[in-house]
Amino acid sequence: MSYLTPEQIEKIEERLTEIEPRYNRLLLAASHRNYLSEQGAEYARHGYLRRLGTLRRCIENVFTLIPPDMNNIPDRNVLHDAQINVQSFVANVYGCVDNLAWVWLFESGLATKIHRNRVGLRSKHIEVRATLSASLQSYLQKIDPWLDYLIEYRDALAHRIPLYIPPGGVPTKNVDAYNDLSQRIMDALYVLNDGFEYERLSAEQEKLLVFQPLITHSVKETTAHFAFHAQMLADFLTVEELGYKILDELSGLAKKP
Repeated sequence: MSYLTPEQIEKIEERLTEIEPRYNRLLLAASHRNYLSEQGAEYARHGYLRRLGTLRRCIENVFTLIPPDMNNIPDRNVLHDAQINVQSFVANVYGCVDNLAWVWLFESGLATKIHRNRVGLRSKHIEVRATLSASLQSYLQKIDPWLDYLIEYRDALAHRIPLYIPPGGVPTKNVDAYNDLSQRIMDALYVLNDGFEYERLSAEQEKLLVFQPLITHSVKETTAHFAFHAQMLADFLTVEELGYKILDELSGLAKKP
């Protein structure tokens, strides 16, 4: 039985088909505009948009390696490849947000007035937010919880425990049977010295595991586990939306005398 319901899988797969056309529309919108500064253009075209292309490809790779309707436990190498893509995805989502902050500062002529260590769009970046329109400040306040989630996972990836996909979980109803088999497996291996029984019991125990498409980092530090199919799509759409918000902000600059 799949971790996700048929309705959830259908919704995820429908949203997946939107990623490519959304990426292409934003690519055209952000790459073809006339920027006021070389640095702003570079951070938009070679920073934000390059990262956005990486996000698109990471989504494609993860969905190919581990489809949303997968219920068997993936091969170890498949899990490892998916983890690599999830890790790259999170790092580049974080990078997209920072790139957009720099685009705004270069285009508005404020890049030299705010120290680089204070550049960003999170709630702590008071100086940067104060230069934005009231509507964009309100939007950023609305997505503050998302920005907090992003920094937690990015910091864990960069500085502490890397993100990973657990190979399988034991449903509550199977815990007792799983533990009983664990003891019998140890007995078969170390007491009975019976390799055939060990293999038989191990295969029986594996049937009790259920694959859960979740990402996590430290078991003690994380605030939540996320279903990575839906989370990756949501993150892409948020980064896309934020990109359009910054483009609108830049259009406002062009209208000023």
